[in-house]
Amino acid sequence: MRVIIAGGGTGGHLFPGIAVAREIQRRDAQSDILFVGAKQGIESKIVPREGFRLKTLPIGGIKGVGFARRVRNLVGMVEGVFKAQGILRNFKPDVVIGVGGYASFPMLMAAILGGYPRVIMEQNATPGLANRALGRWVHFAAVSDPQTQSYFGGRAVVTGNPVRPEFKSIPPKEHHVPYTILIFGGSQGAQSVNRALMEALQHLMDWKDRLRFVHQTGERQLDEVKRAYASAGFEADVRVFFDDFHQQYAAADLIVSRSGATTVAEIKAAGRTAVLIPFPFATDDHQTKNARVMADENAAVLIHNAELTGKRLADTIRELVGDPVRLKEIESNARRIAILDAEQRIVNLVEAAIDRHAEAV
Repeated sequence: MRVIIAGGGTGGHLFPGIAVAREIQRRDAQSDILFVGAKQGIESKIVPREGFRLKTLPIGGIKGVGFARRVRNLVGMVEGVFKAQGILRNFKPDVVIGVGGYASFPMLMAAILGGYPRVIMEQNATPGLANRALGRWVHFAAVSDPQTQSYFGGRAVVTGNPVRPEFKSIPPKEHHVPYTILIFGGSQGAQSVNRALMEALQHLMDWKDRLRFVHQTGERQLDEVKRAYASAGFEADVRVFFDDFHQQYAAADLIVSRSGATTVAEIKAAGRTAVLIPFPFATDDHQTKNARVMADENAAVLIHNAELTGKRLADTIRELVGDPVRLKEIESNARRIAILDAEQRIVNLVEAAIDRHAEAV
């Protein structure tokens, strides 16, 4: 099977695509998989490290940028479609899979124009711009949330959100002092989460010997966060990005994070207790929806960004790690609602799309 996996930009889009790629390899040792993404996206660093080939397109997003840049990026999208057509001609895939993010748009559009089988993956309750724009012209849309089916009609199939295999094999945590708190705001960091944690340290001084922190900050606040831990005297491993994130999950007694769909899926698969702080400017507030589902199942604790303070976060950390029975209960609930075969369901759709296309030719 020859497969193009297109998209990325953030870990939330990219890592499910990697999980699907590994399932394809498991089924077909002779498979040939090519990732296509943006030059400035996280995929340029992660994909080669994961052992896959990558082609990049010189494109940028159109949301959250100024007017002039938006116009340039729209023109770049058109140019990207032509470059994507060249990739299709050279690689000749059996199927194109879009994992979301602006980098998926040119490749999917080229696949539509070229008549290639195509499947999209939508991790969030509310589809992103690229998937919404092109979803009506795909063979299947693999969605994580039943609410999302209405956007894609009969093409939608609820599969869950794929996570990498190493997250599924994380054993239950035996909680003991010092408790490890893992903090991150997605693959690119989160300033308000970082600030709240730095403030929280001042309310946790009497627990200094009971806590250790592992903190993924993103580039912008790395030095500032490092200084805060050092000044307060806490043990902390602070980095821009962790390459061994599943190992950090395994070591964590408690996770503090945003609530992107892939993060939530990984938390469920790993069976960890999390304090979820939704990014308030996510499209259609989908992160709050993700976190609310978890909180309603007593599978996580939800703190809205507007209510986030250092003291609130410190009190929540104390309440959770100070109550091992509650930690175990939340962990059990998270595992209970996890869908652990999402990548298998998606590859089933990929194979069905190829078969359907062959029958129509």
